[in-house]
Amino acid sequence: MRVTTLNIVNKYLLLALVLITFNSEGQQSSEHTEVWSPPTPVFSQQFDWLKLRSGEWLKGDIISMYDDELEFESDEFDTITFDWDKVTELRSRFDQQIRFANGEVKQGFLIVKDQHLVIISGGTEQHYPLSELLSITSSSDVRKELWDGKVSLGLDVNTGNVSQLDYSVNARVQRRTPFTRFNVEFTYNYSKSTEDENELVITDASRLTSNLDWFYSRKVFFRVFDYEHVTDLQQNIKSKNTLGFSLGYHIFQNKRLQWDVTLGPSYQQTVYNSNTDENDQKSGVIALGTLFDYSISSRLDFLFDYQLQFVEEKSGKRNSRLKTGFEFELQNDFELDVIFYWDRVVKPVAVTGATLPQENDYKLVLSLGYDF
Repeated sequence: MRVTTLNIVNKYLLLALVLITFNSEGQQSSEHTEVWSPPTPVFSQQFDWLKLRSGEWLKGDIISMYDDELEFESDEFDTITFDWDKVTELRSRFDQQIRFANGEVKQGFLIVKDQHLVIISGGTEQHYPLSELLSITSSSDVRKELWDGKVSLGLDVNTGNVSQLDYSVNARVQRRTPFTRFNVEFTYNYSKSTEDENELVITDASRLTSNLDWFYSRKVFFRVFDYEHVTDLQQNIKSKNTLGFSLGYHIFQNKRLQWDVTLGPSYQQTVYNSNTDENDQKSGVIALGTLFDYSISSRLDFLFDYQLQFVEEKSGKRNSRLKTGFEFELQNDFELDVIFYWDRVVKPVAVTGATLPQENDYKLVLSLGYDF
C-alpha cells in the first residue's frame, strides 16, 4: 500500500514538472515573439505620403479631399479615391489650402496623424482636431489637379426606309477650391435627313452654361455668376442670353449624394430668327433650379438636373429644361451615358406664316464619355 501511494505521488510530481517546463518555454517564446508591421518609409520631399488603415504606405500627389473622400495620384495606381476614414496618416510636400467647418481657411504644409491635423507655416505649427476639417486642395492656382472634366459623343446613323444622321456632343469642365466651384458645360444636338440631295435639318440646338459658386458655409453658397446662351432652330431662337445670380443651399452633401437647390433673379435677352411677328425680347427672370447627383454604386451614377425660368409672356412665359439619366463607368476613365433631355417653352414664337413650334422637345441620347 505504501509503495502504491509512493508511485502515485511520483506520477503527480512528474506531471507537475512537465507542466512547469512547458509553461516556462511558452513564456520565453511569447517574450521573443514580435508583431510585424510595415516599416515607416523615409519621407522623400519629392512626394506626398499617404498611410492607410491597413498599414500600407503610398507616395504620390494629394489632389483634394472633400465630402469625406481623398483623391490621391500615384505612378503605380494613377488616381485613386479613398474613403477618408481609411486614411490614418497624410503628409504633404507642398503648401495646401485647408478649410475648416467654421469657414476658416489656413495654408501650409500638412500632417494628419492620430486624429489630429498639423499645419506648418512660417516655421510654426498649428494643431487642430481632425473633426474640424472640411476640405483640402492645392494652394497653387496653376495645378491641373484643381480641374476635372468630361467629353461625351453620341452618334446615330439610319439608312433604309429612314435616312437620317443624328449626333450630340456634351463637354463640361469644373474647377474647385476650398471657397469656390466653377462650372462650364456645352451641349450640341444636330439631326438631319439624308434621303436626297436636299438635306433637311431636323434639329439644330446648342446650349452653353457657366456659373461660379462661392461657399459661404457648409450648407449655404452664393452663385455669384450664372450665364446661359441658347440657340434653337426648332424654337425659332437665334440666340438667348441669360445673366444673373442666385442663392444656393446644400440639402444633402456627402460622398455619395449631392442635392442642391438655387433661386435668384436674372436678366434675359432673346433674338428670334428673321420673319417673326415678335421683336427681340428683353425680360426679367426668376430662376429656380435643383441638381440631384447620386452614386448608386462605385460604377453607376444617377443624375437629375432641372432648371426653370419665369419670364415675360413674349419671352416664352416659362422656360424649363430637364436633364436626367445614368452614367456607367466602363474602364480607363470611359463611361457609357444614357441621358434624357426635355426642353419646354410655354409660349413659343413662330416664323411668320409658319406653323407654331411645339412647346415640348424630347431627346434620349446614348453616348460614350471620357473623364479627364
